[in-house]
Amino acid sequence: MRRGVPILLAGVLMMAVYQAGAGIVPQVFRTDKGVTVWLASRTSLPFVVIKVLVRAGSIYDTDEKAGVAYLVSQLLPEGAGGMTGLQISQALDYMGSDLDTGCTKEYATLTLVTLKEHLNESFRILSLVLSQPAFREEDFERVKKEVLGELLKEEEDPGLVASRAFDEHLFGDHPYHRPEKGYYKTVETLTLEDVRGFYRRFYRPNFSIFSVAGDITREELEGLIEAYLGDWSPSDKPLPSIPDPLPLGKTEKVVLDKQVTQANIVMGHLGVKRSNPDFVKVYVMNQILGGGGLTSRLFQKVREEGGFSYSVYSYFQPSYWRGAFRVVLQTKNDRAQAAMDEVVKVLEDYKYKGPTAQELEDAKRYLTGSFPLRLNTNQEIADYMAFAALHNLGADYFVRFPKEIESVTLEDVKEAAMKYLHPGRLLEVVVKGPSSP
Repeated sequence: MRRGVPILLAGVLMMAVYQAGAGIVPQVFRTDKGVTVWLASRTSLPFVVIKVLVRAGSIYDTDEKAGVAYLVSQLLPEGAGGMTGLQISQALDYMGSDLDTGCTKEYATLTLVTLKEHLNESFRILSLVLSQPAFREEDFERVKKEVLGELLKEEEDPGLVASRAFDEHLFGDHPYHRPEKGYYKTVETLTLEDVRGFYRRFYRPNFSIFSVAGDITREELEGLIEAYLGDWSPSDKPLPSIPDPLPLGKTEKVVLDKQVTQANIVMGHLGVKRSNPDFVKVYVMNQILGGGGLTSRLFQKVREEGGFSYSVYSYFQPSYWRGAFRVVLQTKNDRAQAAMDEVVKVLEDYKYKGPTAQELEDAKRYLTGSFPLRLNTNQEIADYMAFAALHNLGADYFVRFPKEIESVTLEDVKEAAMKYLHPGRLLEVVVKGPSSP
């Protein structure tokens, strides 16, 4: 839930774009309550970004209570520590600060952006939202109603419908099959005690990562955490154990009829964990296949040469457990099958023949050149550090990652394609007009 970025702070953020983040080596430490902290001190501009990542994503919902993790995340800033949601919003706005909360399948987030001069008070409010949420009945009923409205609206988005159907069929009984917001029928039955119980179980310091970038020292950060989160108690229970999902054994096709002007298609299979030692090879391999926009194999073959699709791309989701490899495309309703057949042909050709040396060189040049541009601001750096911390990628990730890309060889890409592409057992999900073949 985003509180709008105030004008003053927005101006500072625009000024921050020039700050390149390549070569960052953050300080990494752990508090006595078990919080993992990644800190990139950057004193060139007087503002700070604090991203709190909590292992409290929707993967820890149950099928019966799907959506509770998301609902918790949306309720956090609606009242905490004796302050109402309106008081929290007004206080942050007055200081030119911004607080955003969210929830993915793997984790929940709280992100604070503040000017240095208001760091103490802004952090105090963040700590209240994180450790002392009010969860009042009236707020619960209002936010729950808003989420139910969002779920109804999302049923009209054919791309989202296709993506969710893909997850449900690909992941089977694995928790990845559920959407973050849950389902209308499950959210409708959620109670305030469900929210409070989920919060008590998962919002603990030893399940949390603080990723901090900006004008702040380690001493200042440790002092704030101790002053405002010193009573936040760790859990004595480990996170629930979740196994990896199992792959499909054969090609499966799911067709959903909907009143749409063009077919929305998602094709794919299980991918790899981000922690997989081959991930960088797979990342480069996919850049050539379908991640490289106008220059990718899929774009050239499916759109430019075949004229099948309005857009097409592929990606391997960098997940904590085995995520998905997806090819996503849109085309005319009556050309859906032909477009999918062409995708399969491209995947088979790429799997068994691999890329050219020039394709590999172009991909590596782009990926190594664009990586520093993704680390221009404190916000981007905080996001990347949280990601690196979650996946245990090491404090030298920002220095090491471009070098790992540069070291990928043609043989590496060919081996990755052979090992991780499975055109013979794809899940194919199509949302198209009901009269289409």
